[in-house]
Amino acid sequence: MIYRSLFSTFSTRRTAILGSLSLMIFACAFAQEPQTGAAPPAALRARPVPLVSGACPAMRQDGVLSLEWNPGFDPSWGVTGMKSFRLIFQSLREDGVNLNPGSRLIVGSGARGRTTAIGNGYFHLEARLPPSARPGVYRLVGAHSSAAVAPDYTGEAPRATVSPVGESYCITVVLSSRAQAPPLP
Repeated sequence: MIYRSLFSTFSTRRTAILGSLSLMIFACAFAQEPQTGAAPPAALRARPVPLVSGACPAMRQDGVLSLEWNPGFDPSWGVTGMKSFRLIFQSLREDGVNLNPGSRLIVGSGARGRTTAIGNGYFHLEARLPPSARPGVYRLVGAHSSAAVAPDYTGEAPRATVSPVGESYCITVVLSSRAQAPPLP
């Protein structure tokens, strides 16, 4: 009898969580930014390419990548959001295995990126690749973030305790449609 009441409590709790997540997904699917008379700049119209662990999606040189990340800020009680982020990619050598230490690609939350809180400590990150990025395969080798804290917070500076680097994220940069391919020899 005790086993049955515990099982139904967990089942009810799981159903409530799944129901609320479904409702949130449904609400977000139809959420829309207010319409304005001006068209958004070209930089905002590009569709982000999500990073997927174990895959290397192709992106144009000036494309936008996205990543959902929970940096696990510690201490977390004063954190109100993510102030900034920086993702560091390093290209692979021609063998496709070893990293090329001389070729890095750094994207972040500056003028070419943005951060949106999505709940439970997760943030949706978007960053535009520079148009000067060289074509090739790049693996994520570093991730840094800075927490936004409440104005009255006086404790230790929160640090990220979780890194997406171990998830095997990579991208394949290809020539953008505006770029000219070098002539063949």
